[in-house]
Amino acid sequence: MSGSTDQPWIRPTLIATLIAAFITQNSIAIPYVRRNGPTSAADFFVGDILKTVPGRFAMVDLAFVVLGFHAWAFAEARRLGIVRWWAISFVLTFSVGIATAIPFFLLVRDFTVSKTARTA
Repeated sequence: MSGSTDQPWIRPTLIATLIAAFITQNSIAIPYVRRNGPTSAADFFVGDILKTVPGRFAMVDLAFVVLGFHAWAFAEARRLGIVRWWAISFVLTFSVGIATAIPFFLLVRDFTVSKTARTA
């Protein structure tokens, strides 16, 4: 996949998804943590969600999404020389959510690929 110059809808879509995910995830998580204290942040990963079959299914599903995405993204980041940006997306995964981390990394990747293509 080259940069978004051949598909101009990619960047606006990634930017919109990144902003929407960041706002939505934080509008849920921040009030919850404020109400229940800082240790309640762990509830998003290992709390009551694991007590139900649908919750366990969702967590297993997300765990594989996170694993698969970051395995690919780390290799891609090394290839493109953007490992520091991958590291930020990794931190975003566990501090905000994968729905914010993926579009962030893909946006950085798209800018990098486009910049490399222009200078080549």
